[in-house]
Amino acid sequence: MTQIIPPRNPNQEDEEKRFYVTAKRSVKLHLEQEAFDRGTDVWTLGGLVIEAWLKAGCPDFGFSGQPPVSENPPPSSSPSQLADDQGGAE
Repeated sequence: MTQIIPPRNPNQEDEEKRFYVTAKRSVKLHLEQEAFDRGTDVWTLGGLVIEAWLKAGCPDFGFSGQPPVSENPPPSSSPSQLADDQGGAE
């Protein structure tokens, strides 16, 4: 019997599923407190945070070990410009 890959079904129901993640105890407590403060439960808030992170393209938030790259680096400062910014050069 030959198995074929079934075609994609564009009308799939996107039902909610719980799954487990691992975090430090202090992170879990902080998430529980934040969920309480927002009037929701830890599962819902955690899922919404993960969903927002995925929709944002999974940004590193500075945790990659590399310095963040700015799309608009600040202009280079010359010594005279720094003096002007600090009250003027003599």
